[in-house]
Amino acid sequence: MTAQDQSVNTLQALLDQLKNHHLAALVGLLSMAIIFLWHFAPQKLRTLPGPLIAVLVATAVATIFCLPVLYVELPDQLWDSIHFPSWNVLLDAGLGTLLKTALLVALIASAETLLCATAVDQLQAGKRTNYDRELFAQGIGNILCGILGALPMTGVIVRSSANIHAGAKSRTSAILHGLWLLIFVASLGFLLRQIPTACLAAILVYTGLKLVNFQDIRRLAAYGKSEVVIYGVTVSTIVITDLLTGVLVGIGLAALKLLYTFSHLETKLAINETEHTAILSLYGAATFIRLPLIALELEKVPPEAELHVDFEHLDYIDHACLELLVNWAKQHENTGGKLIIDWESLHTRFRTTGRTNSISAAG
Repeated sequence: MTAQDQSVNTLQALLDQLKNHHLAALVGLLSMAIIFLWHFAPQKLRTLPGPLIAVLVATAVATIFCLPVLYVELPDQLWDSIHFPSWNVLLDAGLGTLLKTALLVALIASAETLLCATAVDQLQAGKRTNYDRELFAQGIGNILCGILGALPMTGVIVRSSANIHAGAKSRTSAILHGLWLLIFVASLGFLLRQIPTACLAAILVYTGLKLVNFQDIRRLAAYGKSEVVIYGVTVSTIVITDLLTGVLVGIGLAALKLLYTFSHLETKLAINETEHTAILSLYGAATFIRLPLIALELEKVPPEAELHVDFEHLDYIDHACLELLVNWAKQHENTGGKLIIDWESLHTRFRTTGRTNSISAAG
């Protein structure tokens, strides 16, 4: 075979693969369209869930036309997929490698389960999640998964939200969910193997879109544009990579925002030479990180001037900044000056009485 013939065959294989991808995409779009249009079906028909109808139709179409797309893969016998660990595997892998892998799986599975449980609590008004019991049960389950050679188990928001939207009221729904899956896999594997995976992917996409609440995004915008940006970056990272990476990126951005919030301080000093008064306005958060900035502004206050500190636009002030003001007031009074603070404008934890107080040399 010449190089030209090989190139032609490679190109043809690529075109066939692209064709298969297009067919899979059409199956997915057909499934999503059926789920959407099912909302307009008569009330009696809507007792059957839309996703189930989508699976039936997509499977029938794929089977009738023998579409060259990917289908659900299952072993002929469920027992064939069970592999008990052997001493050779444990010795070859090494104890250190196993411990690192176990810790990584525990971290990822626990994070995803806790996030899923929190989301489920917000979707329904029933009994709240017992996080300790959830993690304990997941740990026992993953130990059994390791013994049987199965993939690790974790909470999944799509499956949980599907139960809630179907009218589930208790944890029994999750148990029955797993039971139905076991029965179908064990006894109806030949039927499940006829389902195109593109159809199941479409159901996941549809369910995920239903979880997006644009009203919540609008309410989030009320707390600032930065919150919306963090939300958008987190969601995008989850879609592009995976859930854990997206959550870690979101936590990192939130930590940076928090660091900025508690380190950002703007000052404005207005001096009236005629009346021997000055007003120091603070904007942001006055923490020990910004002590040099506050000290620099205090040095600009003329001797014998009466300084008023405006906390109206201050979000937070810590003990170190208050100590700085107290110590500066002692020194300033020695030059005939005075420091006046309107305690009503301070944060709730620093409020005293409703009248204006002055800091004396005694503090």
